Amino acid sequence: MAIYRNKWEKLLTPKRFGRESVPPIDKARSPFMVDHDRILFSDSFRRLAGKTQVHPLTANDHVHTRLAHSLEVASVGRGLGTQYGYFLQEKGDLPGFAEPYHIGEIVQAACLAHDIGNPPFGHAGEYAVQEWFKDRANERYTNGLSSAELVDFESFDGNAQGFRVVNVVENEREQGGFRLSYPTVASVVKYPRSSSEARRAGSKKFNFYQSEQAFFGQVFTELGLVREGKFLRHPLSYLMEAADDICYRIIDMEDARELGILRYEDIRGVLAPVWKLMNVDEARLGAMHSDRARVSYLRSLVIGVLVQDILRVSRERYDALMQGEALGAYMDFASAQVRDYMQNAKICFNEVILKHPQKTSLEIGSYSVYKRLLDVLVPAVHNMVHGRELTYREERAVSLMGSHILSSNYTLYQAYLTVIDFITGMTDSYATFVAGQFAGGGRSL
Repeated sequence: MAIYRNKWEKLLTPKRFGRESVPPIDKARSPFMVDHDRILFSDSFRRLAGKTQVHPLTANDHVHTRLAHSLEVASVGRGLGTQYGYFLQEKGDLPGFAEPYHIGEIVQAACLAHDIGNPPFGHAGEYAVQEWFKDRANERYTNGLSSAELVDFESFDGNAQGFRVVNVVENEREQGGFRLSYPTVASVVKYPRSSSEARRAGSKKFNFYQSEQAFFGQVFTELGLVREGKFLRHPLSYLMEAADDICYRIIDMEDARELGILRYEDIRGVLAPVWKLMNVDEARLGAMHSDRARVSYLRSLVIGVLVQDILRVSRERYDALMQGEALGAYMDFASAQVRDYMQNAKICFNEVILKHPQKTSLEIGSYSVYKRLLDVLVPAVHNMVHGRELTYREERAVSLMGSHILSSNYTLYQAYLTVIDFITGMTDSYATFVAGQFAGGGRSL
């Protein structure tokens, strides 16, 4: 018993940016609940209400935004984390300064922040940024970047942008951002590597830019998550990831039914592998007045099944995780029925939802939005950094960014990061509006 207690004392330290000493934990309002509230009340989190989850610019109020999705993931994550906290307590590994519900608070806060760096139009926005910086027509603007800096933009990812938003952009810019506790910061991280490391590994996923590398190393070193020069994932990040996986598969289908892309019968078919595990009350299901109500009922049941399976996995993989093994997502170790359901849902998403003409046309349009924004803003800050006299158009472009451009002494890399901060902080509708204005649209908000 209590084999890994010393590790958890490090993993749960409430230390945060700018504080040398660590005050005692207030059990009525823990530092992890403070983290939750700082995220919840922030501008970046609030703007998720205007960002795509899967279906851009829909007029259907029942369809999820990134904000609704994040709140639901946080709810599932809190439950997973709290139950995991009791598991740690039973093992004797929970430090004396912590309570089981503190684990739930950390996972909940991490879940709230997990999509905070997503750009307008979701993954389509990520691809649009990547392709702009890869375009040889824009080489005159990228030639001044180091190879590692350029890879940050060519591999642009919402996960790394989220780490930057949380720790640099929001609240106290370049002074620790939200100044979250280190356990919460690390629990948001699924890919503890740089863009260059990811590229060498043949992956597109990473979690920090060159600009945040020093702080990333500071946090993970403090938490004891460095081994042989490599960063390890925080154990609670696996629960954050699982909460996201649990929610988005069923919710993506629920939204698709709202938009007429899927039928109720299609969703039942996807759920077939776990139907018996769900203990569906068929009489209650049949008596419901609408397919919306039926899908809502099934969603609650399947989430319950997946939560219990993930908790089983977390217990079974505990020793391997604490010994530093590089694990895949907990969902990879789920029961055969759960994995079959998730595979069905993945196929449904990729082959039906993702290829729906309405979604495809809007994603194509999002490329034009990003091109217009980047074609104006990048040349303006490029000339500013090089000390050239700005045209009136360029001056207005820089002024539009306001506080996002803080210093004319920025390097080219820093200036481009602030452009990305500005654009990715927009909602879908605001990005579309500004791009329209740049094209001479003429209307005002």
